[in-house]
Amino acid sequence: MTEIVTGAGVALLADTGAVSPRKVFWATWFGWMLDGFDSSMYSYILVGALSELLPASGIEASRANIGLYGGLLFSIFMLGWACSMVWGWAADRYGRVRIMCWTVLVYSVFTALCGLSTGIIMFGLFRFVAGFGIGGEWAAGTPLLHESVPESSRVRLAGWLHTATPTGLFLAALVTLIGGSMLGWRGMFFLGILPALLIAYLRSNIPEPQRPRSSEATKPKFSALFAKGQARTTWAAASMMACIIFGLWSSNFWAPTVVITKLVATGATQAHALQMGAVAGLITNVGTLIGCLLMPWITGRLGSRRWTAVLFFVGSLLSVVVSYELAIERLNDLTLFLILLPILGFFTNGVFGLFTIWLPEMFPSALRGAGSGFSFSMGRVLGAAGPTLIGALAALTGSYPLAISLLSMIYIIGLPFIAMAPETANQPLAR
Repeated sequence: MTEIVTGAGVALLADTGAVSPRKVFWATWFGWMLDGFDSSMYSYILVGALSELLPASGIEASRANIGLYGGLLFSIFMLGWACSMVWGWAADRYGRVRIMCWTVLVYSVFTALCGLSTGIIMFGLFRFVAGFGIGGEWAAGTPLLHESVPESSRVRLAGWLHTATPTGLFLAALVTLIGGSMLGWRGMFFLGILPALLIAYLRSNIPEPQRPRSSEATKPKFSALFAKGQARTTWAAASMMACIIFGLWSSNFWAPTVVITKLVATGATQAHALQMGAVAGLITNVGTLIGCLLMPWITGRLGSRRWTAVLFFVGSLLSVVVSYELAIERLNDLTLFLILLPILGFFTNGVFGLFTIWLPEMFPSALRGAGSGFSFSMGRVLGAAGPTLIGALAALTGSYPLAISLLSMIYIIGLPFIAMAPETANQPLAR
């Protein structure tokens, strides 16, 4: 029989000092925010970094090569994410807080080390390990929040958790806009060490939630994710994550690069182009932030996780095609493109606010970290191909917008997997 920990029960734990929902939310939120900051810096300093590292590696820093190697390095970073599924298993076995601290340490140190790179191979290696660390944030942080807050506020706080990512993206764009030219690409990466400051707070202020400890004696093996009755959910979750990660990294994270290359091609200075690329990131993240803030309300209004997913998958497809294919490729209207970017961010990145709610609900407590981590990491396996395909298609066709629009069809492929996933709306979190 499935056991449920009620909101009152968790509130009692908070009263006795065992769990502080407020501290847990903000600790996981700040971890995700700094994660978003680290992972998005690359979009803004791609051209500057590769303009130096490619010649240092004996490769011409042409526009085509920057697009090709930029996409390849995006994919290497995401492959590091894909290898991070081990963090979820470790979070179930050794504790959410302990593993979250390790993920923060790994991604912050290796992001900073990117600033010391002397060639493209060293840079790619550091990006891979940084991606491996960042990937564990979802597997450890999301179950930690779900299991530590009252049931009455769980969905709302879980949906709002993803507001941390656009905030981090917003911060990265703001830092680039204000100090990117002064700091340079190396200085921007050095800022990546800042998340390490969160570790001391986590270790001293955030206790392990009660649910994982209560099931220690009967911890299932990782293979339980693929047992009868669970395998369908596991593969449906992983497939949906693959589609939205592929779509995200193949669309709105290229917006700054599209803006920068368009402006440089028309004779704008590198400094001005960099600033406008940062502006593109800022306004895209405004839409993402709105999408995440509204996600708990949208899911409640529709009364269905599945129908919310359908809405955002279709909205993502349409917003990508209209923004890139219509505004840039056909109309060559950079102003219209910038106007459409908040809508793009609302759908393609805002959809993750749904999965911070839905994904942990699909798995029992003893498999929650492993299930969430596996689904997100396997999603990155396919997602990792997106940036490389964009770079290769852009080099082949001479057009980023056309390549991005073609690959947005991934959202259509994802629709059947939504029907395979369990509907968990209006159900308390299962133990």
